[in-house]
Amino acid sequence: MPAMNTTSQRKPLEDASNRANVAAGSEARDAPPEEPSFEEYLDDVGATLSMSKPRWEKFKERALKYAKAKEDEGQLGNFSAYKSPAKPSGFSSRKRKSETSLEDDIAAYKQNLDHIFVEDMAVDSTCNQVRGKINRLIDSGIMKKGEFCAATGLSNQNLNSFLSKKGTYGGSGCAAYRCAWQWFKQREIAGLKMPDVKKRQKREADGPATTTSSGARAGARSNPGVASRPDISNVYLPGEETDSVPIWDTCDEIRRKINAHLKTPGLTQAQFCRDLYAQLKAPKCKGIQTTQLAAFRSQKGPKAGCKSTVFYAAYVYFEKLRIAESKPKSQHRLDMEEIWGRRGGFDTEHDQRTRVVVHADSHPYMDKYGRILTERFRGY
Repeated sequence: MPAMNTTSQRKPLEDASNRANVAAGSEARDAPPEEPSFEEYLDDVGATLSMSKPRWEKFKERALKYAKAKEDEGQLGNFSAYKSPAKPSGFSSRKRKSETSLEDDIAAYKQNLDHIFVEDMAVDSTCNQVRGKINRLIDSGIMKKGEFCAATGLSNQNLNSFLSKKGTYGGSGCAAYRCAWQWFKQREIAGLKMPDVKKRQKREADGPATTTSSGARAGARSNPGVASRPDISNVYLPGEETDSVPIWDTCDEIRRKINAHLKTPGLTQAQFCRDLYAQLKAPKCKGIQTTQLAAFRSQKGPKAGCKSTVFYAAYVYFEKLRIAESKPKSQHRLDMEEIWGRRGGFDTEHDQRTRVVVHADSHPYMDKYGRILTERFRGY
């Protein structure tokens, strides 16, 4: 009986076994990496199971939400990845920051970052610093006050109360202080800086220099806000040589014009203050400071700030601007001329703090034009 070749007999079995092993190895390599447990993730991010129950439940909810949103499931234990949340598509690469539009950068800054846990962190900014950030955010137009309140869970009353405080630690007991700090801290951790809207608008408006005059005219038409401001140096107003130009606007109306004018791309408050000071022909001060401008803008009322140099200079500036642009008088202006015409202009000698004497059966009040009127009590 011929001897059997065991090697040749077993070869098919060995090949099959090898193929099975190779297939198993391939499946193992193709399988997604094992996801760390939630407890391992907590260890990596430094959380502790000794948290109070409400805080623990809130943290757990945020962490799970973050874990589900991660695209690379094998990096859940990477705390650096936890601190740098994924940005919405279109601006995830910081190396391409110069290629993103201002709208994209604003959207990235406003995105919800509640998965970044900052509630246990110590506050490292003063009240004034937080107030400054809020004011820059709102003044630049990135967010409206109501939008910021919704994002931070505050009411308008909470926010306004905090913004009205003064001093380094004024408002430290307000809920808005910590809530606003947490909102800005989340963006700091995520590596997001507040967009400089005016600088970006000016840069995007300037664009690449054109070589033809027709191209320049086309660029000006496509960017009407970039056009240089009209020359008002040749506009004369009666009484300006002695700084006694009659005023036909209330303080609130001038504040509205200032707020709208400061949104001009590239215009800073310091430059605007210099423009205002240039309107004074017999100045009694060495200059108009941004603090004076801010003080006037912070007041409210038709006569609040009527004695301020900012009020007079701003009226002259905007009146010259209106004439240079050949714009008609507004309805408010026509009403003011009719109301204050007999007195030669708006009263700038008596502000809202002036005391008045009235009959015992009536009480005084100020209307939107700055007039002091009286109203009789009911029952007399």
